Amino acid sequence: MLSGKKIAANTSFFMTALVLQKVLSFVYFTFLARNLGTVGIGQYFFAISFASMFSVLIDLGLSPLIIREVARESEDSRKWFHQIFSLKVILACLTVLIILSLNWILFYDDAVRNLIFITTAIIVVDSFTLLFYAFIRGRQNLKWESWGTIIFQILVLVAGFSLMQFSDQVFLFLIVLLLASLFNLFYSAYILLVKYKLKLKFYFSQPLVKHILKVCLPFALAAIFAKVYAYMDTFLLKIFLGDEEVGFYSVAYKMTFALQFIPLAFVAALYPAFANYFNTSKDKLKEAFSRSFSYLAFISLPLAFGTIALAGELVEKLYTSRFVYSVLPLQILIASIPFLFINFSLSSLLNAAQKEKINTRNLGIVMSFNVLLNLIFIPWLGIWGASLASSLSTLLLFTLNLRAVVKLVMEINWPNFWPVLGSLLSAVFMFWLIIQLKEELNWIVSALLGGAAYVVLMFASRSLKWRDIVYVKNAIFKSS
Repeated sequence: MLSGKKIAANTSFFMTALVLQKVLSFVYFTFLARNLGTVGIGQYFFAISFASMFSVLIDLGLSPLIIREVARESEDSRKWFHQIFSLKVILACLTVLIILSLNWILFYDDAVRNLIFITTAIIVVDSFTLLFYAFIRGRQNLKWESWGTIIFQILVLVAGFSLMQFSDQVFLFLIVLLLASLFNLFYSAYILLVKYKLKLKFYFSQPLVKHILKVCLPFALAAIFAKVYAYMDTFLLKIFLGDEEVGFYSVAYKMTFALQFIPLAFVAALYPAFANYFNTSKDKLKEAFSRSFSYLAFISLPLAFGTIALAGELVEKLYTSRFVYSVLPLQILIASIPFLFINFSLSSLLNAAQKEKINTRNLGIVMSFNVLLNLIFIPWLGIWGASLASSLSTLLLFTLNLRAVVKLVMEINWPNFWPVLGSLLSAVFMFWLIIQLKEELNWIVSALLGGAAYVVLMFASRSLKWRDIVYVKNAIFKSS
């Protein structure tokens, strides 16, 4: 059995790997967009999004299930793995048939048709990689997955940057992704076969299959809702408007959601505390929740207001003036960042309190709402209609989860949330200052001065204290 210190080290290393991967991924996408142009990056983004939307049909929540079963150290864990591996082979074949059939029907004469063949192969490879790492993660070892994640992204970066020197062919950059995914598959399979002496073989037990499908249903529903919610806007943009509009939207989408590693790292550290306090101390749970709410607001509000103020400069400098139509979608999407960040905390608390069904229900409601808004807004408002649908959906999810958390925690001490108002007012002043300064000064200098003004106002209003900085640092870097 692993010690708490070892588990903390594992988790810290894994979170560092995920953050590094997301940062490198964003850098790579930025240069790729500059190289491919609006239409090319639109095709690239859509081909990945379309296949990814169906990737959930291969997994159906089976990977979290194998993590839980292996972590129990039961004698049947290997039998479970072989059964789930066999199920995944069947599900992968069915999913490939579905994707290729839709690809032939919807995109027979479209340039993305051949690209979807490649991305279909990628999601199949990634799904089995996920299963292999799930078994290893169940053994409470995140080291191998961490290294695999980092090496995968480095391979994409090196091969992709090399390719950019002489080509702008979209399918070649998808081949780069496929080859890196294959490396990750073989690497994870090697660890599984050599380090854990686990053979890959087919196994079928009808009672076990029924039990697995029954248990994984909540995971499957949540995963399906999340995938449709995440990718339906891209699909409808392609259907209604075309590749170039998808390209404009992809830049705004990437710039917004590249920041998710911040709440992800923060909440990963707080989740064990939420789970412990829910069973031991409701007062400490309320305190931990109010702190997480406030701190995520402190981080996200200046990011949102600062990006809105500098959206034009950011898009032009990072992606060139060809992507000028990405500015308004970016401003609309980034406005939802505070609700998105805080929702990580809300969702984490519900999971820690064993209220996964509430999370799944809320996600299902928001998915339906998002699809409806996209069907209305995209034909009417174009790409910024998709952004508006996304932001309104994020706001709805935040509202539903907050309502559930308030009912769960009960008697929340609302004065504890007054610092959030101070953060909002400070961010508004920062926004005004940046708008004024960027006309006279360099936009980077304006951003730095605006950020400094935000911090000074936060301390001056006592919305932020030094102990808060220490708390956040300890939560992320010394959690166990």
